[in-house]
Amino acid sequence: MLDEIGSSTLMGCGFKLAKGDHAASEQGPRTPISPVPGSSSSEPFVVHLLLDQTQLKTELAEVKTALAEENDLNAMCHEDLLHAISTLTAKLCTPPP
Repeated sequence: MLDEIGSSTLMGCGFKLAKGDHAASEQGPRTPISPVPGSSSSEPFVVHLLLDQTQLKTELAEVKTALAEENDLNAMCHEDLLHAISTLTAKLCTPPP
């Protein structure tokens, strides 16, 4: 098991370091692990993880599509705005007849 937070980081943040069984009691009660929604003893846990992963991949694909559409729309708006600014600038810089 790898501890990604080093002891120097914890001490720098003002946390007290404790070792052994004493550490668990100072950390307070542990959060109980709840069962996966809709699971039963006959259905393996892995099946639910795979279904969740598939659903998340589908949602991610939808978000990527929406983001691409938004980027295209923003590019068109940016182009229109630049055209309007350059037209206005040309009118303002042109001396009156």
